[in-house]
Amino acid sequence: MDYLELPFNKKLALLREHSFGCEWPNLEQEQWCLHCRKKFSGHAARVWADGKGRLWLECGTPGCDGSPIDWAPFPWWDPTYSAPKKSRKNPGTRGRHTPGTRSPKRRKKDKGNDDDVPF
Repeated sequence: MDYLELPFNKKLALLREHSFGCEWPNLEQEQWCLHCRKKFSGHAARVWADGKGRLWLECGTPGCDGSPIDWAPFPWWDPTYSAPKKSRKNPGTRGRHTPGTRSPKRRKKDKGNDDDVPF
């Protein structure tokens, strides 16, 4: 598989749009891959295109094919870590709706395309 070299701004935009719960203020930001259990930066994250030209993201650790669904803020397990409040609402309810908070907006699927990959 051949990986693509994207301009920094395009790679950062892809990471921001397709990461679940991870913030990417810049490409130096480190995240944790739950798939390989290692940290990586936005610079190291890999991008590749399939036969239809769709872009895919992979963990930046060599040999790991973890995708954005496998990524968590680094170091998410450390209670002294001061993540931005926006991304760390309530660690005990991660991924669930809590009373008094708004549910995330859901994207409408393209009726003409049954592919659920957003990019």
